[in-house]
Amino acid sequence: MLVIAHLNQNQPCHALAHSIHSKIVSRKSNGRYTSFSLENYFDEKIGGGPADRDLKSGEKQSFFRISDALHHVQTALRSTFLPALPSNQDGTNNGNQIATLRRSGYLSYILYDNIQDLSTSLRSVLATQRILEGVGVGRAGATALSATLNFLIRDGCGMIASLLFTSYAAHSFRRNVKRWKYFADIMVDIGITLEILAPSVLSYPMLSGWFLPLLCLGNVCKALCGVAAGACGGALQMHWAVKIIGTEEGISEVAAKGGAQRTVMGAGGLILSALTAKWLGSGDVRTAIGLYCALTAIHLISNYRSLKLVALNWLNGWRLHLVVEQFLDCVTNGKDNIDGEVAAVVSNPMDASRKEPLIFLKRQSLKYPIRLGVSFNKFAQLTHRPSLLIQSHLAKRQSELKDNYILAVGHAGDDNSQEPQKGSQIKQSILVAFFSNSSNTEKAKAYLHASLVGRALASLLTGCKEGQSTYSEMEMIQRVEETAESELDQLWPIFEQCVSDAGWILDKTECATEGYEMYFE
Repeated sequence: MLVIAHLNQNQPCHALAHSIHSKIVSRKSNGRYTSFSLENYFDEKIGGGPADRDLKSGEKQSFFRISDALHHVQTALRSTFLPALPSNQDGTNNGNQIATLRRSGYLSYILYDNIQDLSTSLRSVLATQRILEGVGVGRAGATALSATLNFLIRDGCGMIASLLFTSYAAHSFRRNVKRWKYFADIMVDIGITLEILAPSVLSYPMLSGWFLPLLCLGNVCKALCGVAAGACGGALQMHWAVKIIGTEEGISEVAAKGGAQRTVMGAGGLILSALTAKWLGSGDVRTAIGLYCALTAIHLISNYRSLKLVALNWLNGWRLHLVVEQFLDCVTNGKDNIDGEVAAVVSNPMDASRKEPLIFLKRQSLKYPIRLGVSFNKFAQLTHRPSLLIQSHLAKRQSELKDNYILAVGHAGDDNSQEPQKGSQIKQSILVAFFSNSSNTEKAKAYLHASLVGRALASLLTGCKEGQSTYSEMEMIQRVEETAESELDQLWPIFEQCVSDAGWILDKTECATEGYEMYFE
């Protein structure tokens, strides 16, 4: 038997129309949206009105409103120049896209970055003008062949320099992203300066032979800038992709929008460059020098401020040293609280970014230098441990699988010396040799371990000098290593929790080592 039941369709429509939601908003990732009124739609359906015709008519009428036109322009600009943010479940994130980007620091970053890019474009025009004057443009007796040879030699020197520099520094670009980026900015400033100064030597017969070397040296500096800036640009784009989009897959979005920004700034730079070149063509030298110095200062300041806004959440050598020293200072001063909050004892990524130097300075001066990643040959040569003790220690590490590194106090021998240095002010160093399967987290643990050994060694030797200890040097070192290892077992879990709460990711630690790793055959 077939039973057909009649369903009243008006009742559920009324219930949906009078629910807590009065409209449905459809939003795109670039900020464009449309809204649909549930109440009007269902009232028209219930009343039999021409809903579809009214809806289309309403869309056409709203298209010509000024507010809608401004919204379309704003959406087009936003989708061209700013990364699209992911929507929350309620769809509110994109509605506040500008505020979100401002809070993250991205808007300030691209502002400073585009200002420095514009200053470089303007100075490049001055450099090009000077180079053309130097190769003989507008001068009687100058030939195209001589100018061509000058350019070929200049470009060849830049290519060779880029290859050599890549071979030397490629392994450390990610480890010191911000420093290498600022290094690139300084190099391009030096390169442009040399290109501007090179034609000036032609006015002095005794110095005219320096024109081509200065030109080549300037292009070498610009080649170094190209390698370093290109290598660091991807890491910076990855940082902003994770910070504002939430995933590394957003790097293509950030890179594309960054390219659009540079295109617009490049077009503006061309216009300003043409006006500047025309203005300086009839101006005096002092005006040109003053303008160049001002643009160079703007370039360096803008880059400095933009890089200070980049708060990388992984530890390199400098940041690892800062965090470990802060943590151990709090432990030493009795400020650690195992059962309470410990996140406040170390700097978070933004605080560390404000403190981190942007130029390559001398490494942190430690009373007992820490040498990470030494070869086992160097480890066995410089350590104070007897060979039998080293063998037993290796066997213990291999069987327990506790840590993928070995650590010991040794002589502060030179890398090229076969024997420990004699008469050196620094007599001891802390040697760390890594196994091939050591992780980034274990390298951070090894640095904490080495810092504990250094502090314990300094404390014990200070007491020995004051006559408070009767131990021999070997006994003191063995006691220091045992004490530091027991302290490490207690402090390492606290340190892990502390840096994690502060916003650091230990799995991405990148600290400088001597490059050796051990394995058994």
